[in-house]
Amino acid sequence: MKVLAGIHAVKHALEAGEAVEMLLVEKGKQHPRLSELVHLARKAGIRVSFVPKGALQRQAGGVPHQGVVAEMVTGGPVLSFNEWIESVDVASAPMVLLLDQVTDPRNLGACIRTAEAAGCAGVVIPKDHAADLGSPVVAKSACGALSRLPVIRVTNLARIIQTLQEKGFWIVGLAGEVQDSLYDARLDGAVGMVMGGEGKGLRRLVRDSCDHLVRIPMPGRVESLNVSVATGVALFEMVRRRGR
Repeated sequence: MKVLAGIHAVKHALEAGEAVEMLLVEKGKQHPRLSELVHLARKAGIRVSFVPKGALQRQAGGVPHQGVVAEMVTGGPVLSFNEWIESVDVASAPMVLLLDQVTDPRNLGACIRTAEAAGCAGVVIPKDHAADLGSPVVAKSACGALSRLPVIRVTNLARIIQTLQEKGFWIVGLAGEVQDSLYDARLDGAVGMVMGGEGKGLRRLVRDSCDHLVRIPMPGRVESLNVSVATGVALFEMVRRRGR
């Protein structure tokens, strides 16, 4: 079962009208923000159950829960890449984020949240060697974006890049060791932005499939950025260019 843990994440889900099945609240804990969540849940007709702290911790799966966990409705159809790409209007200049083996659940959730905030049409990740989308940590870091943005898992990311190119997408990959700057790159039209995983960056086949490899200029001494930070820089540079 998919769960959301933590006051902020749960409040975001309730206010956005996401499919919450039941709210679990720590028994005996008094806090105005928890009372607000109980009120929001009951107003929406969502069941509220007060449970011992130990039960809440087990349900949260190790995520700091701050006294509240939301059990989400699951079991809907999984969107395939072909179904998703057929629904995308390439003429509207969509942005797509592709993540190559991002294995840290906090990073994956943060990248998905950033992609939704930037107005991406979807996020594409590999089925293997990537964080589990069903993890409570991913859900908490995504802060509701998982229910509003298609996240498509694919078997072969390099092949998917080729399909996107055939559909008219320009594919830009971030690689810290190249010379070309993100700020000089072509970012108009339909663009797929490819980010590498923690530590190793882009795999060779994925790297070779990109139309253009760029870096984020960093005047300081730090050699690389966290993938979720780099994703934010890259996607919102596209947003800035497009005047959205």
